[in-house]
Amino acid sequence: MTKEVSIIIDGVQIGTEEEPIIMTASGTYHLQNDKHYIQYEEPTEDGQGTIKNRIKITPSQVEMTKKGASDSQMNFDLNHSTEIIYQTPYGNLFFEVKTNQLEVIETEKLIEVKLEYTLYSNGDLIAEHRTIIRINSL
Repeated sequence: MTKEVSIIIDGVQIGTEEEPIIMTASGTYHLQNDKHYIQYEEPTEDGQGTIKNRIKITPSQVEMTKKGASDSQMNFDLNHSTEIIYQTPYGNLFFEVKTNQLEVIETEKLIEVKLEYTLYSNGDLIAEHRTIIRINSL
């Protein structure tokens, strides 16, 4: 894997007719202590700033961190439910994440992560999601 990478995140809410959300970006990659680290920036929704993103990947966990206008950290762990604290200018939102599938496929020029997870708020089902993250060498 090269240091310069392209990142494609393709997500869909299962059971709805909503269109998939696809995000593409260029970023950097490095491997440290058998963990894959990917960093990239994306514009804010209003286009007035940027959000700094980091993805950390191991065979059984994926951690996605966003820092900018609103901060969040999502941990996907096959062995444990995790909590998300999504910080917004209007206050914090709390969600529980249950990871149903986490598969990491590695080749010389590609890392692909397949995630299926369920979001809960106060014990109530909010949504089920399927996300595929592809990190390609440039």
